[in-house]
Parts: sequence; C-alpha cells; structure tokens
Amino acid sequence: MVRSELLKKLCDLYPNILRRDMEKILEVIFSEISKALRGGRNIEIRGFGTYKIAKRKARIGRNPKNSKLVQIPEKKAIK
Repeated sequence: MVRSELLKKLCDLYPNILRRDMEKILEVIFSEISKALRGGRNIEIRGFGTYKIAKRKARIGRNPKNSKLVQIPEKKAIK
C-alpha cells in the first residue's frame, strides 16, 4: 500500500474529516516517525508495526549488470 492508497482508505472510513485535514494528519504521523528513527529511537505502534534502525555491515556484493565484485559500504536501514 502506498501513501495515496492509505489516504483514500482513511478518507473513505472517516468521511466527516476533510481530505486536506487527513493529508495533514498523515504528514504529521510520518514526520514524527521519521524524526524518531533519525534520532535513533525505536517505534512501536501496536496493531500497525514496529520500526527500528539496523546497521548493515560493509560487504562484497556483485553488480548484476556485469557480475563484477563491488564493495558495499556500511549503512543504516529500517528494520
């Protein structure tokens, strides 16, 4: 499900809330989730999901176009 589908579903479930207000509500929710993850905190919304930052170690990968080995640096990902 993408953001626009979620917005449409919420607007259908709550027809008394204006679409622009529902867009603002979703914007605030996703903004707060993003801020918390950037701050290194875990997010748990019961019945919806759990999100946390995980470190991915540096590794050797393979370029799918030409099968050459490439170095993939360490990075953070949402788990």
